[in-house]
Amino acid sequence: MKYILDRAYARELLDYANQLNPGPWYKHSLNVAKAAEFIVYELTKNGHSLDCDIAYNAGLLHDIGRYKGFTRSVIHSYDGYKFLDELGYKGNAMICVTHSFPCENKNIETAADWTIVPPYMKDKLVDVLNGNSNYDLYNKVITLCDALADESGFTTLEKRFISVGMRHGTDVNTAIRWKGFYEIKKEIESLIHKSIYKLFPTIEQSIYTDVEY
Repeated sequence: MKYILDRAYARELLDYANQLNPGPWYKHSLNVAKAAEFIVYELTKNGHSLDCDIAYNAGLLHDIGRYKGFTRSVIHSYDGYKFLDELGYKGNAMICVTHSFPCENKNIETAADWTIVPPYMKDKLVDVLNGNSNYDLYNKVITLCDALADESGFTTLEKRFISVGMRHGTDVNTAIRWKGFYEIKKEIESLIHKSIYKLFPTIEQSIYTDVEY
């Protein structure tokens, strides 16, 4: 799959999207990119053939579908997929979708609030997920980093989950999604032989700040 390698170009796309719909998602995306680079760099040190530029740019653009507006559903995943797929970057487009489904494409119906997703969007997202047999480390890293970074910087999974829950509510599938993030965390930590939290400078500061809601 083709990914964006040029960081300047990826930042131009992110800045363009933010001009259309500015919001906290922009700084969140910058921090997801940084977190992804930290993790992928550590993975390369442990023998995995990955590219930090690919990871960083995928982190920058995972939420680019927000350019059309904000909903708590996976509509932004559809919009991001269409935007980047039309530019020819299928790898980045896929990550716009997969980051919203932490359970490795299982339990598709557990995504937040399918009820407000138009049927044509849902059909496309399901087709994309069902056709993605290569749920690789890039997909997993960005999915995890989406839950490790907010607009202020790096944070723990638990604090991020509480923040999102307080802002957008929870549902009967929330625990299933949380478990998916923990499964990815466990897998990546088994590959780098340490806690992911050891990779992030300043993460301790998040312990002493209030939960955002």
